Amino acid sequence: MKNLTKQVVIIAIAMSAIVGCKKGAEGNFERQTGAGGPFTGADSVISGNISVSRTLSPGKVYRLNGIVFVTNGAKLTIKSGSILTAGQKVNYKIDPGRAIVHPVAGLLVITRDASIDALGRADQPIIFTSPKESSSRLPGDFGGIVILGNSNINKSSAQVMDGLPRYDADGNYLGVDLSYGGTNATDNSGKLNYIRIEYAGSKLASDIDGGGLTLAGVGAGTEISHVQVSYSASDAFAFLGGTFNANYLLAIGAEDDDFSFTNGYTGSIQYAIGLKDPATAHSIAGGVSDSNGIESENDHSGTNYNPKTKPHLSNFTLLGYVSTNAGIRAGNRWRRNSDLSVTNSIIAGYNKGIEFHTGTEVSATAGGFTNNNVHAFSSVFSLTTAISLAGSTNFTSTDVNPDAFVGLGIRGAKNLNPFYSTAIASTYNINNLTPRILSSTIGAVLSSNRNEWLSGWIQFAPQTSID
Repeated sequence: MKNLTKQVVIIAIAMSAIVGCKKGAEGNFERQTGAGGPFTGADSVISGNISVSRTLSPGKVYRLNGIVFVTNGAKLTIKSGSILTAGQKVNYKIDPGRAIVHPVAGLLVITRDASIDALGRADQPIIFTSPKESSSRLPGDFGGIVILGNSNINKSSAQVMDGLPRYDADGNYLGVDLSYGGTNATDNSGKLNYIRIEYAGSKLASDIDGGGLTLAGVGAGTEISHVQVSYSASDAFAFLGGTFNANYLLAIGAEDDDFSFTNGYTGSIQYAIGLKDPATAHSIAGGVSDSNGIESENDHSGTNYNPKTKPHLSNFTLLGYVSTNAGIRAGNRWRRNSDLSVTNSIIAGYNKGIEFHTGTEVSATAGGFTNNNVHAFSSVFSLTTAISLAGSTNFTSTDVNPDAFVGLGIRGAKNLNPFYSTAIASTYNINNLTPRILSSTIGAVLSSNRNEWLSGWIQFAPQTSID
């Protein structure tokens, strides 16, 4: 989540509807086929707290009214092929003494000591998505997923998750602990495997939009693998402290950052993709775009508190646009004393490649950014003297044609251009992101792991999908 007042640049698009989901009188999906289908059962409504362990199975669509909290040490198990969507909006208050209420629907919050096992399969992923029919889905239709854990953060005590309401519309305390962080580096919040989160990002407060998947103080005992976040109204993935590791993450069309790090996150992520879609809105801060591939800070105040935010990232592919565009900012933005380790990655199609500033340029680990291919339309590195570049070897370009530099798109792909656009969304596939030199070890998609991406869990056209 990003705590800033957001404005957006709306890029008008024309989209033609193809066969989609029929909806009932209450706006529910009436899916005849799709993940886990056919569906013959009625929709199931979930509201309030899940305080006793519960299992959701495919065969119906689960509608989450308001915010659903998993509390009291309960485990929410979601079986492969299950579909969850937003139900009715419920009004909440951030401040019980003010009249302002915030309507929210479809937000799932796993509190400390509770857990989630969302165990999809490659051929039957678990889907969290918009309740709207084809061609009318928008960022913010679904609330998103927030997991709060007991692992390390760089604060002296546990923190309350910014933006999550603690009061109902009448100002009554909900009685839910919304804090995160602790001292258990191996804390286990459960498993997220083969899931898709689509059109997330409910507005939680006047200046805070929720993201797709937010992990706060989540420990290394938690398993995160094969997760796609599509068209989030804010960040796709937001990591606030914690020690968990992850792999095979995919972000498409996020309005803010694809991957955001703060409050002392120190885990490792390998094989991740971030694709910007020009048919989306973009976040604005200070009158200019603040939509990045990666944005990282030690904390919002830029302190030197430990553990320093230091994500260990390898084999990322972060792509902006095929030509310069004021809607996006930087492939990576390392700021406010964040540390970093980035290797074997491709960053291209942004106006700026990598920004190092507000302390990071002098305080990060020497040589932390190395063996990467970086393209930018203006400046590749800002600053070129940043300590993260000391002794490093990277391959760079400011060519007007980033496609030629990145060398992605194998023979046989329907379109060799690796940059996402609405025009090719319906035919986009992982072949576009596979290196033309098959022996390459740079980027998220390699000849050795293509099958992990091609195994069926990804959906590049969620606007028209029925599964």
